Amino acid sequence: ITTIVSALLIVTYNLTYVDTSGIITDELMEKCVYLMGEGDYSIVTDWKEDGYAIDKPENVQKLIRKSDGTIAFQIVTSGYNKNGLDLLIAMNDDGTIKGVSVVSISETPGLGTKVNDAAFLDSLAGIGNSITIVKNAPANEYEVQAVTGATYSSKGVAEAINIAIDTYREMGVA
Repeated sequence: ITTIVSALLIVTYNLTYVDTSGIITDELMEKCVYLMGEGDYSIVTDWKEDGYAIDKPENVQKLIRKSDGTIAFQIVTSGYNKNGLDLLIAMNDDGTIKGVSVVSISETPGLGTKVNDAAFLDSLAGIGNSITIVKNAPANEYEVQAVTGATYSSKGVAEAINIAIDTYREMGVA
């Protein structure tokens, strides 16, 4: 009986599975428009075929391209919770961060979720080199002060920023 039920579950799964990797959800589209403005968006599925120097890295969920060539990366990183930060990071043509938006967050409410604060996210715009998170006032341009009470989550955001900058450079765009 368990073998038959298992086989039926596998068949049902295979018949009903819908691949969402090439779909831009309404929530993701809202974040794209917020960061990059109105336009036509598509998900790049074959990076090399589209002229980029690398294939999609494992740590990048999606590469979203606007019709004008502007791109954004959807990156999931860990803060306090494993894979607790789902971020959309838009890039400028010069390889700097255009903007960051939180697609979803499963960090500790009231603490880790503070990284979704507009002031913190807006402070990341213009960054063009790898950054580190510090608890005190930044001593140089490569440091960003952690959100109070959300150090791990802040480090997760910084990791996503660093992935986006490094990936953009490796793509041969900038």
